[in-house]
Amino acid sequence: MKFKFLQKSLLASFCLLLFSSQAKAQLVGTPNLSAQQLVDILVGPGVSTSNATLICNTNGSGKFAGPSNLGIDSGIVLCTGRIDNAPGVNGIGSPANLQMTDILNTPGDADLNAISGSFGMASTNDACVLEFDFIPKGDTVRFNYVFGSEEYPEYACGLVNDVFALLISGPGIVSNTPMPTKRNVALVPGTNTPIMINTIANGPGIFGTLSNCTDIDPSAPYAQYYVDNTGGQTVVFDGFTTVLTAEAIVTPCETYRLKLAIANVSDGIYDSGIFFKAGSLTSTAVATLPTSGLGANTDKLHTVRGCTPAEIKYKRTDCDTMLPFTFHLDIGGTAIPGVHYEAIPNTLPVPPGQSTASLQVKGLLGPYSGEKYVVIGIKHPDSVLVGASIIPIIQRDTVYIYDSLYIDIPTPPITVCPNTTITIQGETAPGCDFSWDPVAYNNGSLTITPNMLTTRIFTLKVTQPNAPATCPPAYRRYLATVEQIPIIQMPTDTTICLADSVPISVMVSPDSLIYNYKWTPATGLRADNLGTNFFYGPPGVYNYTLRVTTPVAGCYSEKNLNLTAVLPEKFTTVLPQSGTTYNYDETIDFKVAGNFIFYTWEPSHLFVDPFIQNNSIKALENTTYKVIGTDKYGCKDTASIDINVIYPHKPIMPNAFTPNGDGKNDVFKIPGNQFIKLTKFQIFNRWGQEMFNTIDPQKGWDGTFKGQPAPQGVYMYIVVAELPNKEIVTYKGDITLMR
Repeated sequence: MKFKFLQKSLLASFCLLLFSSQAKAQLVGTPNLSAQQLVDILVGPGVSTSNATLICNTNGSGKFAGPSNLGIDSGIVLCTGRIDNAPGVNGIGSPANLQMTDILNTPGDADLNAISGSFGMASTNDACVLEFDFIPKGDTVRFNYVFGSEEYPEYACGLVNDVFALLISGPGIVSNTPMPTKRNVALVPGTNTPIMINTIANGPGIFGTLSNCTDIDPSAPYAQYYVDNTGGQTVVFDGFTTVLTAEAIVTPCETYRLKLAIANVSDGIYDSGIFFKAGSLTSTAVATLPTSGLGANTDKLHTVRGCTPAEIKYKRTDCDTMLPFTFHLDIGGTAIPGVHYEAIPNTLPVPPGQSTASLQVKGLLGPYSGEKYVVIGIKHPDSVLVGASIIPIIQRDTVYIYDSLYIDIPTPPITVCPNTTITIQGETAPGCDFSWDPVAYNNGSLTITPNMLTTRIFTLKVTQPNAPATCPPAYRRYLATVEQIPIIQMPTDTTICLADSVPISVMVSPDSLIYNYKWTPATGLRADNLGTNFFYGPPGVYNYTLRVTTPVAGCYSEKNLNLTAVLPEKFTTVLPQSGTTYNYDETIDFKVAGNFIFYTWEPSHLFVDPFIQNNSIKALENTTYKVIGTDKYGCKDTASIDINVIYPHKPIMPNAFTPNGDGKNDVFKIPGNQFIKLTKFQIFNRWGQEMFNTIDPQKGWDGTFKGQPAPQGVYMYIVVAELPNKEIVTYKGDITLMR
């Protein structure tokens, strides 16, 4: 038990040499203040005190100030050892490798004895106790403190701990100690576990066992509230807590008793102390009752622009409500008054005889700007009253302002097949009214389960009941897509000819989708994943199944195809043989034979009937004729016949004619005119006057001019003609008209 003491004592004489320089940068403890002086340092706004008493060893209590790692810059301190740093004394500001100077053989405290005994530990000694009455103005009293000890870290989770308690008694106080009227408010945050060496530490020390901690609280020790100070230079204790807050619910204007007490347990060494922050004992003289305007999906105090305002009811908790009272407000935040919300006055009066006043935050309609907030602070009434240069804010309320009523449809987009039931989930803020469109789904539930037949839009609308007329509804739309079952158009039974790759035409409706195709089997097909496919294979019967599937929902339909592949028929007889020669204007008789049911002759315009089996035509020019035979399966065969034509010799022009009406040689015309194409035939008299003109090879000059017989004589002619072989010939000469 003395190892730590001896280790620190060896360093004491050396450290005395450094005292004067160390003190300049350490905590300075000033002992021997009166009880009321200590209370006056501790107390802050909203609390009045009286009847202060102090039972403590000389130099065991006082005030402190100076730089340190405590987290508290100044205040009062109660210790089981000496707090001052006089020569030869290790006070609160000594380095942690020294041990606080003890104060031995002084009495303990009865309340602390009861608390120590409740944990199976010995009685106390070296107690330091500050007690006083106080009257709070508010409904809550609180103060800040740090507990430190020389028992850290070796004796954490040990059998013996120094003990301290912050005890409050008075109206409405419920005890959590062996004393029926006193409540210990020195608790681990968020628990009912008292603060001691065994509940706040960084695990068991070398003289401790974890079970000694967990027997008090299964979650102990709470390391998050512990500060390891074993190498510290500004605070003597090897370990201490973070800055903690003691708090109690009280009745305003009633009298309470506060007892701040600490003592050693069992021995008089390894001292401990409590540091209290100056001015931290406060009671706020205001209470708030905030009411959200609702409409947004949040637990925050809020309003929606144009909708029901948020309201904050402020209650004065001072002790005389018959006098008028005014709350002075400090207003800030990201929201802009006059833009996002209706401007708020910076004072809120409370009439005499009343204890509450209400303030509303009204969101204003305008362009969407995202989440904004306004912070409303209450200035400390006492500081306002005396005109203090620095006025603390004792209460802050934040009101969030949202652009629109909350509404959402979190259901992911869905694509389904017809006659599928889906679930659509809507969300709105609590307390809002909602409706669905189509109205058939207005069943009072935010969850609807439509049976989908076609693609359609579902709309959720939300409104705020009893809201101002300026509160607009909000909408969310949900598109549920239905992919219709594919309708396949394709042959079911067909026979094809094996002349080449043959297309299998496929059409699918509706034609707005990109479908997936699957042919089974794929024998003889170009691919198994095509729509319109192509077949090429040996003769035979092929049975296929085509499955067409929609791209997202996988809706499908199938169609079967029975395909018969046959070889095409061939002509067995084709006459005349290709290359046969005919005289001009001679009749060509075509004869063909084969197992066909339809025939087509080409060029079709040269034939009187191009769709008969055997045909005939005049031999007028060199031509290639074709006949196409179509069998009962639609297979075709084509035969080509080249015909050569022999034309007559060039015509010999006559040199005289006798237009006397005897029927002999009455007309001058071109011999062999039935096979030529005439482009010019003109006759002139000796003076160059045109007597006759035609391009009709069947016509000639009858020896008249303008209906009168032309005189006998010699006339000149010019003839330009195209022969059947495309040769252009020109004839010029004289013709004698004889009468």
